[in-house]
Amino acid sequence: MRGCLRFGFAALLSILGARAEPWVAGFERFHAAAPDAAGGRLLYNELGCVNCHGGDTGLPARRGPDLTGVTTRASAAWLRAFIADPAGHRSGTTMPNLSAATDAADAEAVVHFLGTLAPKNPPRPTRIAHLNAELGKTLYHTRGCVACHAPQADYTPPEGRPAAGEFGYGAAAFPALAEKYDVSTLAAFVRDPVATRPDGRMPRIEMEEQDARDIAAYLLGIAGSDGEAVPRLPSFAPDAALAARGREIVTAARCVACHTLPSVPAAQPIALRRATGGCVDPAPAPGLPRYALSPAQRTALRAYLADRAAPATPAQAAHGTLAALNCVACHERDGQGGPDAARKPYFLGDHNLGDTGRFPPPLTGIGRKLQPEWLSQALAGKNRERPYLKTQMPVYGTAVAALPALLATCDARPGNALPPGEIEAGRKLLGTLGGVSCITCHRWGDRASLGIHALDLSNLARRLQPAWLRDYLINPAAHRPGTLMPSFWPEGKAANRDILGGDTDRQIASILAFAREGKGLPEGFPATSAREFELIPGSRPIVQRTFMADVGTHAILVGFPAGIHLAYDGHDCRPALIWKGRFFDAYGTWFSRFAPFEKPLGETAAAWPKPTEAGGARQFEGYRLDAAGVPTFLFSVGGVPVAERFEPGENGSLRRSLTWNLEALRSLPLAHPAGLIVREAAASAPGKLEFIYTWP
Repeated sequence: MRGCLRFGFAALLSILGARAEPWVAGFERFHAAAPDAAGGRLLYNELGCVNCHGGDTGLPARRGPDLTGVTTRASAAWLRAFIADPAGHRSGTTMPNLSAATDAADAEAVVHFLGTLAPKNPPRPTRIAHLNAELGKTLYHTRGCVACHAPQADYTPPEGRPAAGEFGYGAAAFPALAEKYDVSTLAAFVRDPVATRPDGRMPRIEMEEQDARDIAAYLLGIAGSDGEAVPRLPSFAPDAALAARGREIVTAARCVACHTLPSVPAAQPIALRRATGGCVDPAPAPGLPRYALSPAQRTALRAYLADRAAPATPAQAAHGTLAALNCVACHERDGQGGPDAARKPYFLGDHNLGDTGRFPPPLTGIGRKLQPEWLSQALAGKNRERPYLKTQMPVYGTAVAALPALLATCDARPGNALPPGEIEAGRKLLGTLGGVSCITCHRWGDRASLGIHALDLSNLARRLQPAWLRDYLINPAAHRPGTLMPSFWPEGKAANRDILGGDTDRQIASILAFAREGKGLPEGFPATSAREFELIPGSRPIVQRTFMADVGTHAILVGFPAGIHLAYDGHDCRPALIWKGRFFDAYGTWFSRFAPFEKPLGETAAAWPKPTEAGGARQFEGYRLDAAGVPTFLFSVGGVPVAERFEPGENGSLRRSLTWNLEALRSLPLAHPAGLIVREAAASAPGKLEFIYTWP
């Protein structure tokens, strides 16, 4: 079964409708009903007007995709049709029609020129061992895709499917995906759209390669496959004469103003002089880009053009940036934005935390809330503090570079500095032994909370600005309506009068002081019995799957009775860590609702280097246990099976054996753990390589 989408476009279009006019999310949601200059500024930026005509909108640049190597990422047939009639092949596209009369010959020549642009990183042919479209359907609907794209009728969230009338705004439509991509090329785009669209309007959601393939399979309507029958994009060989003609066409059409096109001269800005007949008019003059603008879009653009010399204020630039990047699809700021009623059921997480456990946090006052460095890291996709949210914060690339400073300027407010705090008072306040019991709900570093799983407080001083924290602790509901967080300082008065005489500012300052400088834990964490959940290999090895730091989500741990242990990375098909001594504490893996990335208990760990692209794609095939419980890991390289076995050797060493074709084995890039002595042993059988690792 294969189609544009496995469920077709009917459900999407019946709810949201096809559109000829360009779709800019922020404009449609906030300006279409009452078009104004602010909406025109957004359109002038997002439709690429600024790329041709210059000016400073105050918003992040928005260019078209990098067209280097585009014929290796999209089918030539789709490119040909899209160039001739953009809106006809992508509902709501911001790409204007540049051809004089949908000239098929011109479109063909342009595709041949694009075929001459060598890709920066030629795609490697990969063997797709398995596709799980059902898993892809769940990932598409729960990882954040439906914040911008439409949820589909074949997936029912736990609260039930929304009604058509609950959609408060439109969605970014898909092109005919099966005509444009195959599984590999669509998966590559899903996993890292910023690689070819660096301006971040389609951001990157961190995911494993297999997850991206499963999402691609779902979107392409491939129910499942062992990889052999999956259609591939046909190769494209450009014709030199047609390519030369195509280069002339894209040069004359000034495509390079919006797209990366090596070998095409840069396009100089064109001054805006036309009173009539320009791009904004319903009937532009011949040779000009043709946008099927709606009346509201024309009104907004004219309002902005009438006074575009006025620079954007920080507030206008900040609001416009959040609208351009569609941050407001997930986040609310100053009473605007956030998911509409139809999309809220798809935001999943920990319902024990109420709305705060499901929905991304509001951005109101965020420039005053977060420390500048923390905000920059958060916008870069780091410092993920809410692991209970299924919807992930995506990565926008350079598009958010100016946003932290803008938000800090917009949200700045005068406030009184907190007095010095007392570290030990902070320890008691955070704890349950006479304090305000923060650790009942909040974790502290590696220690889980005593109840529900709210934010980690150990990074409080690095994450939050003191003045904002004071205001929040006094009245949490004013900052996030519906929060379960109570106030222990209602109306600024401390509920606990026994610590620091009930001085609110000194108490809050002391909590920050302990988070910043304190050693140990807040009071009240229970003492855990030694080795209560520690795995100790006895007569046989122990094999345990887990999430592990520096290994990933596919870590397979092997603990040997001899006291030497291994972490194998099932995703990249490689050994990752080796250590001696104690093996592993399984408490977090077995009991945590949000399993943390664990660490080995041993003190002498050594790591294998991260894998490179050399040597061909590897596909993990599982592992088998022998009669003694020793695992042999199985993977394939280019379809050829490899077996890799580890077992303790003499004097605390570890023996590694690989079985395959010997000549091929010696050409396979094999890394070894840093800091250990590596010796190649005499192979015990043909087609086998053996290495012995020992500590110095």
